[in-house]
Order: sequence, then C-alpha cells, then structure tokens
Amino acid sequence: MDLASVFAGLDGIAWPELHHAYGPADDVPGMLRALAAGDEEAAAEAEQQVWDSLVHQGTVYPATVPAVSFLARLAAAGVRTADLLSVLGVIADSADERALDRPGAAHAAVVAQLPLLLPLLSDGTAEVRQCAAWAVAQCGPEAGPAARTALRRRWAAESDPVVRADVLTACVLVAPDTAEELCAAGLDPAEPAPVRVAAVLAGVEAGRPWDAASAAAVAALAPLERHTEGSQWEREPLRDLVVALYERGEADVATEVVVSALDRGVAAVRAGADPGPAVTEATWAAETLALRSRRAPGRLLPAMLPLLDFPATAGTVLTALRDWSEPAPRAVPALVRLAEGTGGPADDALAALVSLGTPEAADLLARWLADRPDALRAAFQRTLRHPPAPLPCTPALLDAVRARLTAVTAGGPAPGERRPLMAGGLVAVNEPVWLAGLLVGWGPAARAATPELVAALPRHPVAVSRALAAVADGTDAAAVAALRARAGAGSPANREAAASALHTLTGDAGPLIDILGTGLDAPGDARERCAQAAAALGERARPLLPRLLALLAEPAGTRTDAPAIRAGLAAATAVWQLTGDGERVLPMILEGLGRATEPWGDGIANLAAGAAALLGPAARPAVPHLLPLLDRARTAAAAVRALAAVYPGSDRPAGLPLAELADRVLAAVAPGASRNPACAAVEALAALGPAAFTPALRERIRLLAEGDRRVIGSGLQTQLIHEDEEFRATVRRLLADPAG
Repeated sequence: MDLASVFAGLDGIAWPELHHAYGPADDVPGMLRALAAGDEEAAAEAEQQVWDSLVHQGTVYPATVPAVSFLARLAAAGVRTADLLSVLGVIADSADERALDRPGAAHAAVVAQLPLLLPLLSDGTAEVRQCAAWAVAQCGPEAGPAARTALRRRWAAESDPVVRADVLTACVLVAPDTAEELCAAGLDPAEPAPVRVAAVLAGVEAGRPWDAASAAAVAALAPLERHTEGSQWEREPLRDLVVALYERGEADVATEVVVSALDRGVAAVRAGADPGPAVTEATWAAETLALRSRRAPGRLLPAMLPLLDFPATAGTVLTALRDWSEPAPRAVPALVRLAEGTGGPADDALAALVSLGTPEAADLLARWLADRPDALRAAFQRTLRHPPAPLPCTPALLDAVRARLTAVTAGGPAPGERRPLMAGGLVAVNEPVWLAGLLVGWGPAARAATPELVAALPRHPVAVSRALAAVADGTDAAAVAALRARAGAGSPANREAAASALHTLTGDAGPLIDILGTGLDAPGDARERCAQAAAALGERARPLLPRLLALLAEPAGTRTDAPAIRAGLAAATAVWQLTGDGERVLPMILEGLGRATEPWGDGIANLAAGAAALLGPAARPAVPHLLPLLDRARTAAAAVRALAAVYPGSDRPAGLPLAELADRVLAAVAPGASRNPACAAVEALAALGPAAFTPALRERIRLLAEGDRRVIGSGLQTQLIHEDEEFRATVRRLLADPAG
C-alpha cells in the first residue's frame, strides 16, 4: 500500500468541525502524515500526539472515529505497525466516549478495519503478530468469523511462547464458546509456561469451570508472574485470577487459591528457598481479595500468620494486617514481638496494632512514639473514622504526646518561616499535624496538653488551633490570649483557624466575623472557604449578611469556575438561614443545578440539591431541575433528599412513588463506590423513611450491611476496609431504626 492510497480522502474530512482531547481536530491530518515521515523524531512525536489527542488516557472523541481508517492503513503499510496496532486496540476497547454521534462508533470503526489488520497476524516480526492478536482481541465477538479463523490459524502455527500465549487469550476473547477446548489444550504440560498461565486466566475470565487441572497448573507454575513478562495483557496473574473467580461468584474457590499460594510461600521459606516472589504474589492477592470480600481477612489470616515468624517475609504481611479492620487476636503476640524490635518492621508492626485497636497499642506507642512515625500516623487516622475511634487517652500516651509536641515545636520552623515541603522528610512536616489530631480525638480528656499546644501555636497555627478548640477550657487565659493574638496576625488561613477556635472556646465571634468579611471580598478559593464558614455560623453570621447578599447578586456569567459557584451556594445557604427569603437564594440554587452536566458538575449539583433540601417546600420551583439528577448515579441521592424535603410527608414526591425513589438511590450504590457518596445514599434512604422500603428493597439494603461483597472500593487503599466497615455500620443503624 503506497502512501497516496493510505491518505486518500484525508483532506476531504471536515476535521475543524470535529474535536479531540484538546479541541478542534484541524491538526489531525498533519499528525497522521508525520507518522509516515522519514524523520524518526518527527514520527515519534506524531505518535505521541495521536495518543494524547485521539485516545487521551483511554478516552475516544469524535475525531477518533474517522482517524481509525488512516491508522489502520498506516499499520498495514508497515508504518510503526506494532505501535499503531496498540493505538487501535485501545480505541476498540475504550468505554469512555466523549460526544460520539452514536455509542460504540469508535469500536465499530476498528472492527471495520479488520480486513487490513488480520494479515498482520502472520507478520514475520513476533512483536507485530503479538500486537495484532491483542488489537483483534479488543474487538471481541464482534470481530466475526474471519477473525476467529485467522486467530485459530495463528494458534496452530505460532511457536514463540509469549506470542502463543497472547494468541490463545485473543482466541478466547473473540470466540468465548471455544474457551473449553482451547484452554484445555493450553493446559497441556507440553505447552510452554506462558501458554499454560494464559490458559488458566483466559478460561476463568470466559467462565470455564475451575477444575483440578487448573489448580494443579497454578501450583506447578507458581509464582505465576514470572511467566507473563512480555505479554500485551499487563497482568498480575495470581491477583487477576483471584479477582476473576470472586467476581463470577466463586468466593470460596478464590479464597482456596490464595490460601494455597500462601501455604506454598510458607513451605518455601521453611525450606530455606528464596520466598520473595512467591510470598509477594500471594500476599498481594490476599490483600486484593480482602478489599472485595468481608469474610476474606478472617479466612486468610491463619495462612498468613506463619510468615510473621521470618524476617524475610514479615514485612509483606504487616501491611495487610495493618489495613484489615477485623481484630486478629491470633496475630497479636507476633505483632507485639515485632513491635518491640527496631527499624521499619517494628514501626509497621506497631502501626498494625494501632490500626486494629488492640489493648497493647496505646502503651507500646507511648514507649516508642518518637521512633514510630507510621504508628503515629495510624493513630491519627483512627481519629478520622466515622465515628471517631481514637486510641485510649492513657496517662503514659498523653505524656508522650506532650513531650513529643514540645520536641517538634523546638525543632520546627520559626513563626512565619516557610521551609520546602521535603525539608527533613514528610514526617517532619506531618508529625505536628498527627500529634495535634490525636489530641483533637481525645478532646477534654487531653486538657493537660494545653500548655504544649499554646507553645506550638505560632509554629503550627492551623492544626494546633483545632486542637485547642477541642482540648482547652474557655476560661484558660493563656489559651484564649494566644488564639486572640494569632487571629490578629499571619496569613488569612492561619488567622481564620485561630479565630474559629476562639469562637468555639469563648463564643466570641467578632474576630472570625472580621476575617470572614475580608475573605468574602476576595476572589478565588478564599471566598468559597469564608462563605462556607459563614453558613456554619448560623445567626452569628448576621453582620456578614450585606456581603453575602452582594455575592448572590453577582451576575451568573461572572461565576466561571467551581470555587465561585460553591461560594455562591454557601452564601445562599447562609442567607436562607438568616432571612428565610427563598426568592433571593433560589436563582443561585437553580444555577448550581444547571451545572450538573459540566465536567465538574456532579459535586456542584449535589451542593445545590443540598441547599434545596434546606429550603424544603420553598424550593418547589427547583423540582424540574432536580428530576433529571435522579438518572445520574452521582447525583441521585442528593436529588432524592431534596425531593423528600420539598414534599415532606408525601408518599409521592413530585409524583414519584417512594419505592421508586429508593430504587434510584440503591442503583447508585455499587461495589467500588467512595465512602461519601455511599453514605449520602444511606442518608437519602433515611430521608424517605420506612414507607419506601418494600420487602425486596429492604433485602437489598440488608445485603449492603450483611453481604460478603464490599461496597467501598475507591479512596486511599489503606483506609478502604475501615471505611467499608463504617459504611456497613451506618446501614445497620438505618435498618435498626424504627423510623427508617
């Protein structure tokens, strides 16, 4: 294929009317032609532009669709063939489509080019054959009979082990009905190890029953990861196998696979062999399963505990135990022994004890507070749970925190001094925050630490102000004087933190009102923060009412970013609380609801719906704007709460049955959710009340609390299991409450 044929019709496409990731696609013809340029540097740059513009982070755009035929022609003509096959495969596999004329158009465009791609399965270069198999596989069963035939021919002829493994995977993805036959053949002991690993994984993903041959293959090939190097499918094979088994409903089998892998790791270390790869693979699979299955930690723990007895493997187990929320009495003796040692393993072991909340944790942390930063961070993170679960405020631990706060204050930056973030390590930056946060969790029980907090206030004003608000007595003259002085000097954020603490301790809102008033006159994030703080003050914010009204009166066109809109919604909330004047605040609420379809609009719409809920029946004009939010997973809960408030006591808010609204909320709570949206869904269900819960809906809610599948799966991995347990407790309270 000559280049004239490759680019035939290229200039007849109205590229400026199409868009890619960076706007109008008038630059696409140039980048496509540059791919075929003799200049390697220019061609490589053009390829990067293709990735960035046409398939940006896996997303496809209107301009992607017509570009596919030219990319396929270039690949078939021998121009950067392997690389462009990878691009085409990603396009075919993309589920993230932006403004396409019809769903699946980019995928269909790649399928249409298969007559050009299938011959590449027989290319003389192994990399091209491999990339061709991968690209064809992304077309799935839609690839059709010709692709099935071509892949089977390649399977029969291919001798390169890694390419042969990828061809097997491609055959199964394009023709799932052949999985039984192909995977059985792939498990033949005569096949190379990469092929047998691929047969195990492809078989499970295609629904092939798990059998003794599959289990034997895993045992013989372990650790599996060493056999997948070079595959186009980027795999963590044992982890992927366990996830696939669990997701298809075979939780017990998935657990058995992990336990067997852990047992092999234990046997290896006891035999004096290098346990590293096997144990790392097994513990990572165990951690992954625990993030999906609530029963997994208790069932996996006995197989993991022996690994704590060996220095070479203890570290890989400690991370998992730290993150699992289930108390593990059987692990405590080994963890205590390790915590009494030195170095990183000792810190990790103590962090695990702290996270599990064992009785020994507080005294051990008191003994080694200065040398156990991860354990201190774990103690701080306990205070962030919902509800908070701080370690006990024992005299020894409180004394240790006071001493450590004094030490870090003496060694910290001078008041007003700015140091690079990494100066002294992140621990040096974070430790004062962790110490202050631990005191916040203890509240008045830590009042003895007030002098140390007062001394630390100039160096760490935000964290220490919050701690003083929680710990100190409002009659403590030194604390009050220190906060009042800090509220009058320094950056706006530092002054606001001190003034807020002063208000909490004494009821004196004057300094805070002055600071918030100045912030409301400033543009950007400061205005948003101050408007939110004003809304939280309630009646005490009345001196700010003129500024809040002025903020609401600004033309909608001037609010061009998310912070400006959030500031307006916070101002609307404060004005409603102060005046009860719905006519003044409704335009801002409607503006926020109207942003739902913008890239950052879900959060804005949820805030606007929350403001509508505060107005109650006065927000009825917002109902037409709330109803579309019911169809969006990320906004359904906020919309339901608003409708329940707008129509209090109604069994058909906005004409919709309560059970239908509850169903909309539950449909949005799927595995992999973040904690805040999931808890918002529970709050929405509570707002609807028990009348909304049909027996079928109540059973679905019960499964959220009692089922094995975890719901929370997005956020900090170290906190996911704790957050899931907290979510489950929230659901249980909903079911137990006679009113909901």
